[in-house]
Amino acid sequence: MILVGQYDSPFVRRVAIALHEYGLPFERRSLSVFKDFDAMLALNPAGKVPSLVLETGETLFDSCAIIDFLDGEAPPAHRLAPADQPARRRVLQLEVMGITLAEKTYERGIERNRRAPTTRDPAWAARLERQILSLSTWLEAEAAGGWFHGDRFTRADLAVAVAVQYRDRVVPRLGGPDCFPKLDTHRRRCEARPSFQRVPDAVDEALRSGWQGSA
Repeated sequence: MILVGQYDSPFVRRVAIALHEYGLPFERRSLSVFKDFDAMLALNPAGKVPSLVLETGETLFDSCAIIDFLDGEAPPAHRLAPADQPARRRVLQLEVMGITLAEKTYERGIERNRRAPTTRDPAWAARLERQILSLSTWLEAEAAGGWFHGDRFTRADLAVAVAVQYRDRVVPRLGGPDCFPKLDTHRRRCEARPSFQRVPDAVDEALRSGWQGSA
């Protein structure tokens, strides 16, 4: 399999970590949605990352859809989401909130890194920051000190940990241990896992794509 995208993207990083959690070998094609946009459009009609090219030649899009496919292919004992309700609903809800936190953080970064100063919208930036804080506050309240659901690492833990790490890099003033201590502890616990350590946040790749640092 070939994973397309840079590890500064929380969505690409999430898929790569999941692949390691499932014990699936893969190659990576490090393309930027900005600097390599034409190549990205040839792979994905939306020009977005991640894309996962399967051994059959089929290409899958969207991090949530990719992980859902991988989870369905894994043996039941190694799946990162429970099969039965309401446990499955709980894990997927938490996963969605983690993904949304990453999405809103990404949108806030775009305001700083991809818009000219004269076209930035302070009201929109303020709205995004309210969403980031609201999501973080909700997830902090849901964090129990261990894994988000039960006694096993799940897709919820993966999505939240990657999103919190990304938030703290892109908008550090909106997070951190002083504001959200349980989320910070959870992130550090996940980052200690071998799967996370094999997929470090690639700030150098972000800089090569034209990002200017934190907002």
